Amino acid sequence: MAIDIPGYKILRTLGRGGMATVFLAEQEIFEREVALKVMSKALAEDDSFGKRFFREAKIVSQLVHPHIVTVYDVGLHEGNYYLSMEYIDGSDLKQLRNDLTLRQKIRAVVDIAKALEYAGAKGYVHRDIKPENILFQKSDGRAVLTDFGIARAAETDTSMTQTGTAIGTPHYMSPEQAKGRPVDPRSDIYSLGIVFFQLLTGRVPFDAESAVAIGIKHITEPVPLLPEGMDALQPVIDTLLAKKPDNRYQTADEFIEHVQHVDIALLEQNIHYARQSIIDRADSERPTEKTQVTESTELGIVFDKDSELIDRPSILPWFIGLLIASSLAGWLLYHQKPEVVGPWMDGGKAFIIESYAQLKASLASEEKPGAEALVEAETRDENPRYARATPVPSTAPRKLAPEPAVALEPTPAPVLSPRPTAIPSAAPIREPEFSLVAYQEKISALESMYKSDGTYLADLVAMYRAAARDYPKEKSLTTPFTALKKRELAATEYLIAQGKVESARRKTKQLRALFPEVSAAQFTSLEKKIAREVKVQALLLEADRLMANYKLTEPKGANAKLRYQQVLQLQPNNKKALAGLASVVSKLVSSAQAELDRGKLEQAKIKANLALDIDEGNKVARAIRDKASTVLAHQQEMKRLFDRAESRLKREAYFSPQNDSAFHYYQKILQREPNSVQAITGQKMLVDGFARSIWSLVGSEQISQAKQELALAMRYMPENQRLKSLAQAVDEVVADKFN
Repeated sequence: MAIDIPGYKILRTLGRGGMATVFLAEQEIFEREVALKVMSKALAEDDSFGKRFFREAKIVSQLVHPHIVTVYDVGLHEGNYYLSMEYIDGSDLKQLRNDLTLRQKIRAVVDIAKALEYAGAKGYVHRDIKPENILFQKSDGRAVLTDFGIARAAETDTSMTQTGTAIGTPHYMSPEQAKGRPVDPRSDIYSLGIVFFQLLTGRVPFDAESAVAIGIKHITEPVPLLPEGMDALQPVIDTLLAKKPDNRYQTADEFIEHVQHVDIALLEQNIHYARQSIIDRADSERPTEKTQVTESTELGIVFDKDSELIDRPSILPWFIGLLIASSLAGWLLYHQKPEVVGPWMDGGKAFIIESYAQLKASLASEEKPGAEALVEAETRDENPRYARATPVPSTAPRKLAPEPAVALEPTPAPVLSPRPTAIPSAAPIREPEFSLVAYQEKISALESMYKSDGTYLADLVAMYRAAARDYPKEKSLTTPFTALKKRELAATEYLIAQGKVESARRKTKQLRALFPEVSAAQFTSLEKKIAREVKVQALLLEADRLMANYKLTEPKGANAKLRYQQVLQLQPNNKKALAGLASVVSKLVSSAQAELDRGKLEQAKIKANLALDIDEGNKVARAIRDKASTVLAHQQEMKRLFDRAESRLKREAYFSPQNDSAFHYYQKILQREPNSVQAITGQKMLVDGFARSIWSLVGSEQISQAKQELALAMRYMPENQRLKSLAQAVDEVVADKFN
């Protein structure tokens, strides 16, 4: 699948690994070539990886030095974490070490020492100095240090063993790394010493069949002597590779100052003479074989098959050999004269056990083997990272040698059966693998690492279990382990509460594997909570979408209000759902106010009531509803009064009956709305109609009725000029007619 990182044009692949691919790319904005390291998408699934990636990238970006690869950019695109850094056009030290001269090799080591001095002054430790991480710039020949921690914890090299306490490449790790102890810049100085030794001799100083054995050698074995001719560099190597950090160069600058006093020209001459001497001796021993010697003005260092490392003596092999010889002699004598040799052997056995204990104690002081860190690296399994395998003792009885046919003493002695050395059916005695203090130190170190990097949980649990197997009743182990389980289960609950369902799901799966003793019901409960949270998140997502489309309460069965309420049925205190409902209420209230302002009282009342259905205490919604209701009631009352007034007007019930006339209803309207144009116009029409009815009565000579009705009208409307004029006109007509 093609990788597309914005701002970069991929030119070609430089290298590919299990967790990352490095491309040669062009950074388009600057038109420069860069090395673009793109991590596998699988790493994006690890919550802690992204934080660690950006945190370490920020640190490394501050390391600007000519002998450290410069980091230009870091980011995340479509699930791929990437790192843009300086492109070093050249090969690494592992590829070039056999082609470099002595002077070039010393210069390379000094270059890297300068880088370590700079990084160490800033408090940063590389932790993985090795030839593969040292590049050579073809243009100027400078050595450059790369891979300053970015994504290294996520990658696994074939030569790398990483446990909860031992991090690094076994051949190049310091004793404190092998022990799983905290490291400082002096650890990098030790690793650089291993690289220097390898450049000088063609091989690493400590090698074995397994990472465990290599680590033990780092901790216990003395530094091998350099081949003949390199004596001037032996003090440098011894100081670089001191077991105790306090005995090493305390800074890389100290090493640089020391090595710069070495006369390289004289050293090359000494190496040349020493190599020639070795070749001459070989020729004298193999006269028929022809050895070719290549002369050069600048010597490359001896290669693997040419070098002769001198291991410094150790007491342990001699002691073991002595024990074997003594045991064999004692065993032979025992079968000849058990009654004589038996007591001697019992005493010898006690002496051997005591001597071995003393030797073991002497080795386990400050320089005790760090097998505790490396055995785990050797024997770890998939999840947890490591687990110890307990050897199964053989139940077959040991075969005893036949008795000799001739006794040593001239006097015959009774034949005695050999004393058995073990009871086959007895359970084997299991010695603790480490001391309680050692376990506690390792657990403490792992807990510190786990606080900053959650990927070390499996290591921590495995260490607790290993300690519990050796010290099953030790409360100082069982109590914190129980607390750890509770914290991890609580952490899963917290992830669920934060809505981080994928992390919670992975965490639950991990805890099931790590803590099988925890009841299935607890994990089932967690899984149900996760499933509930998944449903909640789906409902919230749909609710937000409906909200954006303003589907607040409609359509029925698919609206924002309903979805938020469904969330609250599952999680009554869900903050997002509560906030979502509050937002629905706010939008409904705003809409109701707008409808009220436009005079759409029914719509305003409906929307205010919808808001009150969700939040019955909302004062603004209640005020809008009440106002809309009041106005609507008033309008309805006005309409009723107008309808009555118009009805009475048509029936010519102008001023009577007293409480059911057109005048009565118009007056009620004007009492409520004094400026009602419709009511004022209605009253004018009432007076006009009333005047016509009065003239009709006068015309039909119903003078008395006309005067009665006119008097009633004048009582209701005494100031009405039209009625006054009408009354005067009627009086004049009546006077003229009857006089």
